[in-house]
Amino acid sequence: MVAKNESLTMLVLSYLSFDYPTLSLQDSLQKALKVIEAHKVPALSVLDGKKWVGTITALQVAQNLSSAAKLKDIQADFQQDKLELEEDILASLPLFENTGFSLLPVVNEEGNWMGYIHQDVISTMIIQSGFTGKNGGILRISFHAQRDSMSVILRIIEENKGLMVRSFFHRSEKNPQALPEWVIQVQTDQFSQLVKSLERHEVAVEKAFTFGHQEDVDQARFDLLLKYLNP
Repeated sequence: MVAKNESLTMLVLSYLSFDYPTLSLQDSLQKALKVIEAHKVPALSVLDGKKWVGTITALQVAQNLSSAAKLKDIQADFQQDKLELEEDILASLPLFENTGFSLLPVVNEEGNWMGYIHQDVISTMIIQSGFTGKNGGILRISFHAQRDSMSVILRIIEENKGLMVRSFFHRSEKNPQALPEWVIQVQTDQFSQLVKSLERHEVAVEKAFTFGHQEDVDQARFDLLLKYLNP
């Protein structure tokens, strides 16, 4: 059984950062651009009072300097990728990858801004979860309830001397019609063999992040997590 304090370290709320500012809908575009550039990040959150309304990038602000005065004038351009307080920290992986941001906003159930998650927390998470950096990785499986079987996938993991550390389901907000992804953190010394075995059983492995360099992995098919382990 997982201890309560160990479970909490897996949640987004355990990694909140307040080291970076937020912007207001009433801020001028000039001020927004200056603040983003001063903190050397690609984007920052925009708030309406306490309510999070989206994320704006320096590029988006710069492109609208001549046609708009305040951030509220370009609200339609705000990006909506976010995390919730009680999500698993691994839920940040696809968002960091898809947005290219170094910071992700975190909101509560009411939609109020609660802080940021920085991409550096991935390396912290790996250390706290017991990984040595040489024995496993993360799988992102496109899961179809009528096609895939959780028990079969877990059996394949066990057959490859793997231990499922934890998992969660992630559904894309941008494409509600897409299949949910089952994200699994696996501890094993034969990660590449595990992925090949899953694919032989027609399990749709969308992405595989492998830790360490001890395996002979196909660089065209595996994304090393170096940008998170060594930011």
